[in-house]
Amino acid sequence: MSDSKRKGKMLEEEEEEGELWLLSYADMMTLVACFFILMMAFAHYDPVGFTEKTKVVAQHFNKDKFKNSMTKMDELTEEIAKHPKMKDMTKITVHDSEVIINFSSTVLFEDGGWTLTPEVSLLLDSMIDIIKTLNENYQIIVEGHSDNGPIPKNIPFKSHWALAGARAASVIERFEYFGFDPKNLRAVSHGDTRPVLPNTDKKGLPLEENIRMNRRVVIKVIKPLKKTEKKYKLGLGVYFD
Repeated sequence: MSDSKRKGKMLEEEEEEGELWLLSYADMMTLVACFFILMMAFAHYDPVGFTEKTKVVAQHFNKDKFKNSMTKMDELTEEIAKHPKMKDMTKITVHDSEVIINFSSTVLFEDGGWTLTPEVSLLLDSMIDIIKTLNENYQIIVEGHSDNGPIPKNIPFKSHWALAGARAASVIERFEYFGFDPKNLRAVSHGDTRPVLPNTDKKGLPLEENIRMNRRVVIKVIKPLKKTEKKYKLGLGVYFD
């Protein structure tokens, strides 16, 4: 090999080594930056702010995984929204790794009722079938909400907690009927404690339209957890298995 060729090869090797050094240095600086972000978060600890910061860091290092998860949630939302009646009867949103489906209980139940009518059961079953087709291992939380009006005397429930819970249970039973694992299902009652709109006006008079909006059922579809991931905390120490 001539001297000129030997010198050219040596220069190429030196350039490659230099590039590798720059890559290692860039990786190190990225890790150092992440370390200082976490240190700042702990120094000014704020649960909400800390959660947002860790979410940004997680998304940076797991871009493909995060994108894939959100794509599946968006796909589920689109499939449910395609149903001809679902658009008019529900409000569907995506938040983090959850699809949130908001039904007015006046759609699902008769006034003071807690059992699904046959017509509504068909609508709900269509939605459940869509969810199961995409992934039958989704975790499902159904939240029951009531208004603050008096409990009808002709029903076996004495409180808003019981009535809202019975409505949530009626919906969750349909998921179990369709073969969802009961371990992935939760029915929750919020009673009349979480109205989305005021039940009365400034004079204390009932606002019927608002009352109907507050009387609702919320279905949360949550992505399946892998064995290595944290359990989903429902509250009060209750976790999914």
